[in-house]
Amino acid sequence: MNEPLAKTPSWPMSLIAFGFYFSLFFDPWGPIPRYFGWLLCIIGIVGLFILRSSELRRPVLDPAVKIIIYIMIIWSVFTTLLNFYGWYHFGKGVSNPLEAVFGIWLTAFAVSKEGAGRFQKVWWASSVLIFVACILQAVNVLNFSVFSHHNTLGLYAVVTLPMSLNFAVRRYNSRLLNVISSLTVVLNLIALFLSFSSGPWLVGGIEILLFLMIARPGKYGLFKGLLIPLFITVILGFSFALIQPTYLDLFKREISQLISFSGDFSKFTTNRTRIWEKTAYLISQKPITGWGWIRYKTLFLMSNFEAIPGVGIPVEPHNMYIQLLTYGGFPLLIVVVGLMLRGAWLAWRKFKSCKGENKYLYAAVLATILAILVYSMGGSVFAARQKIGFLFWALYGIAAALPERGKGKA
Repeated sequence: MNEPLAKTPSWPMSLIAFGFYFSLFFDPWGPIPRYFGWLLCIIGIVGLFILRSSELRRPVLDPAVKIIIYIMIIWSVFTTLLNFYGWYHFGKGVSNPLEAVFGIWLTAFAVSKEGAGRFQKVWWASSVLIFVACILQAVNVLNFSVFSHHNTLGLYAVVTLPMSLNFAVRRYNSRLLNVISSLTVVLNLIALFLSFSSGPWLVGGIEILLFLMIARPGKYGLFKGLLIPLFITVILGFSFALIQPTYLDLFKREISQLISFSGDFSKFTTNRTRIWEKTAYLISQKPITGWGWIRYKTLFLMSNFEAIPGVGIPVEPHNMYIQLLTYGGFPLLIVVVGLMLRGAWLAWRKFKSCKGENKYLYAAVLATILAILVYSMGGSVFAARQKIGFLFWALYGIAAALPERGKGKA
């Protein structure tokens, strides 16, 4: 978090930087602020074209990642045109992978230019604001909710948790910063708890273990960054249960769901298996090309499926792998999984080559990518494009970014 920031050389670069960090900060509040930030970025990019700046000619993405995303976009456009449902559905569908690619490139563009210092500061400020807002809403201090569904809060807490650990395990010169960084993990864990969603709970536990195994922060980092925050979170969670008795019932419900794994698998997956059975039929009809990027609910209704008991008409298949098979067949699944694995490898390489405490940033990025691969068995970052998708792809962009010329390894 202490990286020196490079000066932006021109108004287009300043506008791109402002638009990017604006969209990063406000992304959890909805797509409109993010799109406004992106609009500023696009204006800045056009300005670079007009000024014939060399900044746009300088490569910022790992070459293999660049090839993979080209293939992903070309295949997505092809399959969606092949199953053409109208220009509205085409634009809305294809914009999903396009937004992912733009998020990756935009982050790589910013990080390769000035490093990840400002990125981490903006991320921290944004996440703390969201955590506090969610906690205040839970205790009825605020009468509005940032996230309309508890699963969305759970995914947000999962995406942010390794970054919170990245801040907390570091040793700062200021006692205040040491306390604040530890409290960030407390807020993150409380937000995860308040999601009352067993899937994110399970994945959150997995990514904590992943981060510790990768980062190996030592005794100081372990106590300050995890054990003390975890202890505080348990106490506060117990207090929540006393203040709001309904929370205890919700907690028992999720624990009951988790322990149903060996028995009622439909209960364990919250009836998702019934959705997957219907989706398996769709996949079997077009296993190579898929049905194109169309809203899953629309595809479900077009297929004349009856409402699923306990679910109704599903909005999403709640599984990224099944979702990709449905939209683009096995080629799209292979490409996206390859993209994820390449990002994980790049994050690992940067972690191994980094000598300072910034190695914890790359450990966080790697843990997040691996955790999302696990989470994707019960959800999808593509389905969470409105408020969370960009945050994940921004972290991915840190892994995929090339270092600035003359700066050596990122």
